[in-house]
Amino acid sequence: MGPTVHSKYRNTTAVAEDRAREMMKFFTDPDTKAIICLIGGNTAAQLLKPLDYETIRNNPKLFSGMSDIGHLNLALLSRAGLVTIYGPDLTFGFGADRNNPATRYNIDLFLRCCTRPEPPWKMPAFTQWECWRPRNARGRLVGGYLGATTSLYRTSFWPKLGKTILFWEALQTQPHDIERQFTIAEAEGMFEKVTGMVVGKLVGCEEKDDERMLPDIKEILLEITKEYGFPIIGNADFGHSGIFMPMPEGLLANMDTKNLLLELIEPVVR
Repeated sequence: MGPTVHSKYRNTTAVAEDRAREMMKFFTDPDTKAIICLIGGNTAAQLLKPLDYETIRNNPKLFSGMSDIGHLNLALLSRAGLVTIYGPDLTFGFGADRNNPATRYNIDLFLRCCTRPEPPWKMPAFTQWECWRPRNARGRLVGGYLGATTSLYRTSFWPKLGKTILFWEALQTQPHDIERQFTIAEAEGMFEKVTGMVVGKLVGCEEKDDERMLPDIKEILLEITKEYGFPIIGNADFGHSGIFMPMPEGLLANMDTKNLLLELIEPVVR
């Protein structure tokens, strides 16, 4: 565990340079096999610039985190070519109640995902997923927390992968804000190479400002993406709900809306 875990600076643990230095120490330590983030937090994006991506490329580690850590997941894939896990952290993932079936699902699936070398591998569901638009698709997984996904698109921190399956989840984001973010992203060309979309848990995302004027998030998405026609799975098992199906950034995957399946075609760890 890094020393900044026990420190405090404003609304985070330490200045960005100290946190980046600590992270680089983990990457260059030959005895460190995996880096699991403690928690998210909107200051995670402060590490985008000071990280040494070339050193990370030459010292790859298993890396997992979620929420605003999604900024780092995308940057590590884009700048260092590192496949990371948008998945459980130490606070709400590995540190949660082990008697909770969701916690057992999270830990068991993470370990299986990261230690099973032979593809293909179907990701088992914990709750009931939904088909929002039918069809099958293949592409490389990319995405994470909605705020990170839409803010990093069209920057150098966004991975250039060709055909992709875009996945995302949101916390306390009203439908009108989700509509705005994806309307801008669509205008910028985000969906041109998207072959499918997987929507995770949308926690606290009820409309409060325009409650009687807007449709639900499903209808908003179907409208914004109608010209592309790619399949969409909704209510998948990742997000801020306490359920953390590991989503490997950059790996090739199949999605099947008839059987509500997500299948990894490549191994996470080689």
